[in-house]
Amino acid sequence: MQRRRAIHGLLFILPWLIGAVFFFLVPMVQSAVYAFCKVTLTAQGDRFRPVGFANFLYLFTQDPNFITNLSSSVLNVLYQVPVIVLFSLLSAMLLRRPFPGRTLVRAIFFFPVIIASGVVITILKEQVLMNAAVSGEQEAYMFAAPSFSYFVEQLHFPQSLADLVERVINGFFDILWKSGVQILLLLAAVNHIGSSAYEAADIEGASAWEKLWKITFPMIAPTVLVVLIYSIIDSFTDYGNRIMRMISEYFSLGQYEYSATLGLVYFVIVLLLVGLVNILAGRRVQYAIE
Repeated sequence: MQRRRAIHGLLFILPWLIGAVFFFLVPMVQSAVYAFCKVTLTAQGDRFRPVGFANFLYLFTQDPNFITNLSSSVLNVLYQVPVIVLFSLLSAMLLRRPFPGRTLVRAIFFFPVIIASGVVITILKEQVLMNAAVSGEQEAYMFAAPSFSYFVEQLHFPQSLADLVERVINGFFDILWKSGVQILLLLAAVNHIGSSAYEAADIEGASAWEKLWKITFPMIAPTVLVVLIYSIIDSFTDYGNRIMRMISEYFSLGQYEYSATLGLVYFVIVLLLVGLVNILAGRRVQYAIE
């Protein structure tokens, strides 16, 4: 029986394994070959001349945009991911409660995931900016928060806090459109919690706050970790990410070796950051409640 279940499990993930080999491992090896070579396009095909770590040295010592764009990408993840996770968690908690039109509201929250790829969302944002430029300066502030930032400054909070609040509000459009998958995962986790746990807590006289921290959060903690890692990867690989744009631009200019170098370094950096988050956050996750 155990062997049969193992075979069934292997057959279940077989399509993923095939896809991982052909769409991940093979391109990864090809990118590594490009990164350590100088690629020249000829009539007979591509010519590869090994250059060692020359492309990597140029990336870290001579490229004026890499460090700046990488720092911008990391800062964007640092402020955007916590907001996305918190917004998704609150939305899942609200969508769990019964109310008229709940199914429609759930569909609306997940609707962006169905229709919006990275390219589509970028086109929509650029269209908004274009309309703002055509319609006048007043309409350009439709998605901005200068007044709220001024209010925060008047309360004598640090300027960095005011800038952070303004960026969060101005990025609400992105946050709303990037939270569909996270809301779906957290909603499934919240609905998976049995009602008997809450009934026992009610008998013991637990408050809503105590039930939230003692029952809900511990039981959905593994899903929250998955959502956190998913959000980090999604933000780092977003179509509007500056590093992703650099990779695409170098590739379109025919600088394949430098595009591959940049992509390989960026992959390692993201992998290390995700691993660090998994180690630090995973220590606080309980996968079984005794």
